[in-house]
Amino acid sequence: MPKILRFSPGLLDRFAGLGYDYGWNRMERISLPYLVPYTAQIASPELADDIFMHRLPPEQDPRWAETGAHSPEEYAHWVERGCGVACVKMSVEALGGPTRPLLDWAREGVALGGYLIEQRENGESVERGWIHAALARLCHAAGLQAEARPATLKEIPEHLRAGRLVIASTSYEIGTEGPVTKRGGHLVVITGAEVDGGQPVMFTIHNPSGHFTHLQAGGQIPAVRFAQGYTGRVIVVWRENA
Repeated sequence: MPKILRFSPGLLDRFAGLGYDYGWNRMERISLPYLVPYTAQIASPELADDIFMHRLPPEQDPRWAETGAHSPEEYAHWVERGCGVACVKMSVEALGGPTRPLLDWAREGVALGGYLIEQRENGESVERGWIHAALARLCHAAGLQAEARPATLKEIPEHLRAGRLVIASTSYEIGTEGPVTKRGGHLVVITGAEVDGGQPVMFTIHNPSGHFTHLQAGGQIPAVRFAQGYTGRVIVVWRENA
């Protein structure tokens, strides 16, 4: 009768420490080597679900002035449009750049022509949202390197491994507890990933419009769910020689 070899968990850990890989645990956790502060696109993240689901007018957010808005009305205008500049603010501050109010970034982005509103022949205006190249220029102006580019899901962990922040284009629905039915229209900062056999299985994100606490700072989103809303476009941000 063949003998059955049994290994204690401690012994397996010693083998792993010596560089042996028997395929028992291929999971790799990748995170940035620095902290990324969280910024929501609303002043009171605890009110996110009420505001985004239109149960509470954003003008009634008691902390609206903290965003740098000049009035409750200006704040309300940017509540559902501020994802791009919230991601820029997080990235710049994480990499040692200036700390500025959210609406300062929004005004500068608009001045660069970074928020696209399409005028149709019938006179109708259609908002297309933030232009990625303009958001990259905001990062450049803060002394950082940034590039708007395509990226596969497998490439995202490689950027993180190199210490680069990734702002990804996805659906706002990943910040809710409902299904993901559309792609794009929203931006989040990816701060970490779990990879199994070279394939990402989980992303850690700072989502400026997460409806609930567990979907805001450091939200854990399965890669399958993330992929349902992902457009394949990112803005990679880093500091030269960092």
